[in-house]
Amino acid sequence: MGGGEINLELIAKVLAKDGAEVSILTSYHEGLDKVETTEGVLIHRSLKTGDNPSGLMENVKRSFVFPKSVENEVKKILKQQKIDVIHFIGTSIIAAPGLKNCGVPLFATIESYPTLCPKGDRIFHGKSECKIQCSFTKFLSCQAESPEIGKMKNEWYFKYNALTLSYIYNYYKRLNDSLQYCNLVSISEYVQDLLSQQGHDSTVIPNALPVEKFKRAWKKIENKPRNNKTKILYLGSLIRSKGPQLLLDAVEGLDIECELYGEGVLKEELQARIQEYSLPVKILSPLPYAEIPSLYAKADIVVFPSLWPEPFGRIAIEAMAAGKPVIGSAIGGIKETITGGTGILVDPGNVKQLREAIVLLIHDQVLRKEMGKKGRKMAEELYAEDRVVKKLLNLYQSKALSYPNKP
Repeated sequence: MGGGEINLELIAKVLAKDGAEVSILTSYHEGLDKVETTEGVLIHRSLKTGDNPSGLMENVKRSFVFPKSVENEVKKILKQQKIDVIHFIGTSIIAAPGLKNCGVPLFATIESYPTLCPKGDRIFHGKSECKIQCSFTKFLSCQAESPEIGKMKNEWYFKYNALTLSYIYNYYKRLNDSLQYCNLVSISEYVQDLLSQQGHDSTVIPNALPVEKFKRAWKKIENKPRNNKTKILYLGSLIRSKGPQLLLDAVEGLDIECELYGEGVLKEELQARIQEYSLPVKILSPLPYAEIPSLYAKADIVVFPSLWPEPFGRIAIEAMAAGKPVIGSAIGGIKETITGGTGILVDPGNVKQLREAIVLLIHDQVLRKEMGKKGRKMAEELYAEDRVVKKLLNLYQSKALSYPNKP
């Protein structure tokens, strides 16, 4: 569904290629095999969960059945296979307390905020980056003024329903309490600092990228003719905290082509604004990840206008791998990825700065190429799959864990 799952798939395949026996436990969706081996990775699709992270009933269903489902299915696998490491991604960490005595060391990658924020976004009162450690009373005050809660619109039945709010906060506390049972991996120094504030040590291992795929996609169209209009790309959820509404304001009146790939609660509102003001913007449905490198290759500028403190900022490193300059918000983990002359940072929510950065890159093609070149080099050095996997293996081995012998 997002960057965490993409990262998991990439790392699992590289581990398997390197000789590890990798099993992935994930959700079942209609039309897929319940057990499958692909590129050396054994996939178990047996977890019970909801199908849509944006739907109220699906999230309620997930919160009830998911934790015990993870625990039970892991125990089944432990009876069938010899497992040296259990590594949780995302909210699957909620099963850690029930598996703490299973005889296998537990690891968890913290790549999003559900373990650190009841709303899941760390935007205080829906306005600015959160700087506090949450409590129930602070949560009540914060969410009452927030337009979104998670990826859902913060409707009245969230804001004023004491039972619902108590349940959401208690679920967050279960996730937060699970941190103590795992060796923690942070995807950025920003996340590492947040965990440290709560008394947890962690090791920084960034997200992985198939850098060569992005480079090959770029080479395929490098010398192909195209029109003279600068093409701007946005990839991400169409929700307020991701900032697509800011991009629409910033490009009004510019002679460009702008494409937004995503879904979310703002889609109809954004589409209406595009039509009303004749904005040079198209909204398109998300594409499979295999097609993403080609989208970047065809773009001139990538814009990442988040209002919320992204834990990492996958869009930025994908743009870098594709040799494209990226304009992003100076917040959260984004500040760690857009660095060294690979793009331009702007204050989150500042439409004037965002527009000025876009205009600068429209007119300065030399600067665009310089940023793209620096970005690709940085992506190769820091985020290539094999380099990230090596860091992960070093972490496993530093905890005195065995690594399967190569066949």
